[in-house]
Amino acid sequence: MRAYKAFNANLQATMGRRGKFQFAPGGTYEEKECKCARNGFHCAESPLCTLEYYPEKDARFFIVEAGGEINQDGKGSRISCTRITLIKEISRIQLAAYACLYIQRYPKRDTESSHVQRDKGMCRWEGDFLIVRGKSPMAAGKKGTHLFLMQEYKNSSEIKGIYPLYIDGDEYLPDTWYGLQEGEICTKKNSDS
Repeated sequence: MRAYKAFNANLQATMGRRGKFQFAPGGTYEEKECKCARNGFHCAESPLCTLEYYPEKDARFFIVEAGGEINQDGKGSRISCTRITLIKEISRIQLAAYACLYIQRYPKRDTESSHVQRDKGMCRWEGDFLIVRGKSPMAAGKKGTHLFLMQEYKNSSEIKGIYPLYIDGDEYLPDTWYGLQEGEICTKKNSDS
């Protein structure tokens, strides 16, 4: 099954008592057994889950193929497997885009994260991202941030559309609230002002 895995800047991940395990792009690795939080190679079905373990700005992210025996912990999307292959490295912002697609596919699953807000949110860290979902999502950010507005249908939590924007200082301005009007990104007045 396809999943996501995060690593430190040196493409290492913690393997319990064994310490850090070194990976390589395209590599396939095998273990004898797997149990979440105990052994095996860990990855996640939800891209956002990877940020719980490697939130650092220099973390690296991969789309992986989890195979062999698979164990899921039931707490979320965490997976432990006996075989893992690193398929493709993706950026932090690509991880955010995949997270939006995951939320769209599974709108009722818990996606609790500091990177996901309901209805309104502000991204304050350059190079980072924020996903805001709701009926009329609003977001603002500092220069160099990526915002994703996820509009839900009026009478359900299903996702109607995903609208990405990059606060570049030209087309989209820092500290300016953006929302949606008739399927288009537009400036909005902050109701808290």
